[in-house]
Amino acid sequence: MPQITAHNLNTGFKSTLTEWGFSDKFAGYLADFSSLIIILITSIIVYYIAKVIINQFLKRLVKKSVSKWDDHLYENKVFTRLALLLPALVLQVSLAPSISKYPDAIRFIELGLHLYMTFVILLVIVSFLNAVYHIYGDLDISDSKPIKGYVQIGKIITYLVGGIAMISVLIGQSPITLLAGLGAMSAVIMLIFKDSILGFVAGVQLSSNKMLQIGDWITMPKFYTDGTVIDVSLVTVKVRNFDNSVSCIPTYTLISDSFQNWRSMGDAGGRRMKRSVLIDVGTIRFMDGSMLDQLKAKKILVDEQSAAVEHATNLGLFRSYILGYLRSIPNLNQDASLMVRTLQPTENGLPLELYAFYIPPNWAEFEDFQARLFEHILSVLPEFGLKAFQRPSGRDVQMTGILPE
Repeated sequence: MPQITAHNLNTGFKSTLTEWGFSDKFAGYLADFSSLIIILITSIIVYYIAKVIINQFLKRLVKKSVSKWDDHLYENKVFTRLALLLPALVLQVSLAPSISKYPDAIRFIELGLHLYMTFVILLVIVSFLNAVYHIYGDLDISDSKPIKGYVQIGKIITYLVGGIAMISVLIGQSPITLLAGLGAMSAVIMLIFKDSILGFVAGVQLSSNKMLQIGDWITMPKFYTDGTVIDVSLVTVKVRNFDNSVSCIPTYTLISDSFQNWRSMGDAGGRRMKRSVLIDVGTIRFMDGSMLDQLKAKKILVDEQSAAVEHATNLGLFRSYILGYLRSIPNLNQDASLMVRTLQPTENGLPLELYAFYIPPNWAEFEDFQARLFEHILSVLPEFGLKAFQRPSGRDVQMTGILPE
């Protein structure tokens, strides 16, 4: 029916022009050209009508919807790009009947329409993949199993397939023939997409082995990286360092090289504290009654800590005091390892190490806690007759009288 109607309109307009005094040949050209212009205008009007429907009515429905997936489809222009197909469909249906006397023109116009429709379909698929990525990003599992690399692989495949389809339309050959020719170019393709292929394989391994996820704190000295993972893509992993700079690490190097992931620190029950203070060995001695009485009078020691005073050293009582002090801090995980121990003596003194886990594993709070803790330790050391080891400075040498002031 559309073919008969278009033909009748064309014939009727041509007859009218002939009656007005135009030659039969010129009237035919003018009628065909006018039909083409009307079809183009109609296709544009159809597109804008569809765009108004999408931007006005469909947008309201999407905003009223409780689910979020349709919001992502709208925001990523899936519906808008689908509307771009309507003008091509109108032209494809109406064009041939209107200018049937020009087969060469019809062939070239249909070639352009096929290329245009292939390109629009490619854009629709890419927009849909972007929407899928954002829909998945709303799920809780998206941080532990990012799919950005898979989405990028999907886009690359879409572009390759779309490019092959467009080339096959241009040269008039089957896409299978082109794919057979690409087989001979596999080495060149592997070289061009080497980083993408390596990144895809690395992304699969990182995700399947749960080695990396968004929000992890990682350290990679080779790339001067020490910060939080903010993005995992096909080719690079972006890390925001603690100085707010951003490091971009090739994804495959996370498989080929070593890196340190601190995620398990939080999973283990807090941020680990493992720090020591150096004790001057010359100040370690057995406790006497007067010092013990002074510590009790100042309420530094309680009876339980001073019960085994026989053969006790000031360092032993100090360790007992610090351990009790740590156990009284609510932010330390009492179910995890918590100890105060001495390490191998060195030329710089005897290291007294504190080992504990701080909750919550917030970096700023943790550093403030450590600072206050060791300030307390250094201030209370003299009460036990202990001194922290420190290399002599020029001022210390002057005070001995060996060097003049």
